[in-house]
Amino acid sequence: MKGLAERKAKAGFLFCLPFIVGILLFFLKPALVSIRYAFSVLTFNPGGLEMTFVGLKNFREALFVDPQYVRTITESVYQMLFRVPVLLALSLFVAVVLNTKFRGRLFFRGVFFLPVIIVNGIIMDILSSDYLSQSILSGEAGGSLFGGMDSSSILLAFGFSQDVIDVLIPFAYSIFTLVWSSGVPILMFLASLQTVPGALYEVAEIEGASGWEAFWKITFPSISPMLLMNTVYIIADYFTTSSNPVIRMINEQTANMRFEYASGLSWMYFIVVGAIIAVVLALIDRYVVYTVE
Repeated sequence: MKGLAERKAKAGFLFCLPFIVGILLFFLKPALVSIRYAFSVLTFNPGGLEMTFVGLKNFREALFVDPQYVRTITESVYQMLFRVPVLLALSLFVAVVLNTKFRGRLFFRGVFFLPVIIVNGIIMDILSSDYLSQSILSGEAGGSLFGGMDSSSILLAFGFSQDVIDVLIPFAYSIFTLVWSSGVPILMFLASLQTVPGALYEVAEIEGASGWEAFWKITFPSISPMLLMNTVYIIADYFTTSSNPVIRMINEQTANMRFEYASGLSWMYFIVVGAIIAVVLALIDRYVVYTVE
């Protein structure tokens, strides 16, 4: 058993090795340079780039002078609180459906994973350059998709209250984005579901357990480690996507050649995101069931 565990640990390290090497070669030096930028003011002159140490000036400007930064981070965190549970539930539901046996299962698995392939290719560049597609991906379009109809008025006519409509409309407009972002979580949930021993379900069926009971007593505890991993992945993916308002703000400062201010914004944002992930890990990890093989 110890030898098997050691071989698994070595295999895991080998799989992570390209990522580790990439971090050391391509990420570590720029990260250290950006830290220096965050505590400096950069001046461009004919002799080159001049860096003057100014301490916490860039951080104070972001927190106490810039009226947008704190508000943008707050709005981003607020949206994340709604986005993560919805995306987790959607991904788990689709993964459970795709794990059942039905005709065309492989085709539909490919369909749900297709956005992961497209997002890194030339097709994504075309989508990003198109106004309507870019609006859909960012969740800002909506009325245009319904031919100019007022969705709020329609829901009001059906008897929904305005408070309920205010919650439903943003999700309705971001359905495309949610499905687009669910490829990797679905794949990880699906892989986790396939590791659950079938004998457990056979025993539960013999004991008279319903499918609902089997899901909550067998399936859900068995995939709880993957639930934690997907939660962290979805949070990190949302906070680093190009459509995130804080990322757009940082990119705007970079485009304006304010590299030192953009670096300060980035490192404060990194600390906030890291703190959120640490809190999520602490809260969810206590409920995760780790099985010993």
